[in-house]
Amino acid sequence: MMRRTFPGLLLLGLTLLFFGCATATITGPRTISGQVMDEEGRPVAKSPIVLMGRDLAHTLLPPSFELKELKRQEQRALTDDKGRYRFDFKPEEMGNNFLLFFYDRQGFDSVQYQKPEPLDITKKLKDEQEIQVNQVILFHRDWPEVQRLIKEYGPDTERGKIIRQYGLPERKERFKSAEIESETWWYYTKGVSYKFVDGELKSTYEFAPLKEAPKEPLKEPKP
Repeated sequence: MMRRTFPGLLLLGLTLLFFGCATATITGPRTISGQVMDEEGRPVAKSPIVLMGRDLAHTLLPPSFELKELKRQEQRALTDDKGRYRFDFKPEEMGNNFLLFFYDRQGFDSVQYQKPEPLDITKKLKDEQEIQVNQVILFHRDWPEVQRLIKEYGPDTERGKIIRQYGLPERKERFKSAEIESETWWYYTKGVSYKFVDGELKSTYEFAPLKEAPKEPLKEPKP
C-alpha cells in the first residue's frame, strides 16, 4: 500500500485547491459585455473578441499534477462603432474554464496595437450572471514611426500601403549605383518581400513564413 507523507498530502491539497480555482461547473445563462478603448480614450471599433471555453481535467499523477485540456470551443464578436461588445451563452455547453481574448488571428490591427494578455474570467462567471469586462489596448511601440513613414511616403502609395498593412520591415536591404537605387523590404514572419527601384514597387517575392529573421538574408529567385 502506498503511503502519503504529510508534505505530499499538503501538496495534493494545494493542487486540488488550485484546480478548483482554475475550473468551475457553471449552470445557467451568462452575459459578458464591455467596451474596448485605446490608451487615449477612443473606442476601438470593428476589433475582434474571442471567448474561449475549455474542458480541463485533473491529472493527479505526481510529480506534475497537471490540468489536461480535453476540448475547447470558441465564440467570436466584433466591437461596434463605440467599441462595445457582448456575448450571451451557456457556460456548461462550452467547458469549465473560460478565457477572453481581445484579439484574433484575423481582423486585429497588430500594426497599430499591442496584443493584450488573455483574461481568465472563470471565477467571475461562477459568481455573477452578468459581468462587464472593459479593456484598454495599448499602441504598438512602432506605431509612431509607422505613422511618420506613412506621412512621408503618402498613404496612397505602394510603400505607404505596405507599411500600414505589415508595419516596419523586419529587414531592409539597400543597393545604390550610378544608374539605380533599390531597396528590398523583408517581412519574414509574413512570408513576403517587396523590392523597390527608385521608390517604385518592382517585384514581390512570396515564400513560406518564418518564425524569425534568418541570420543570413534570403535570396530572391531570378526571373
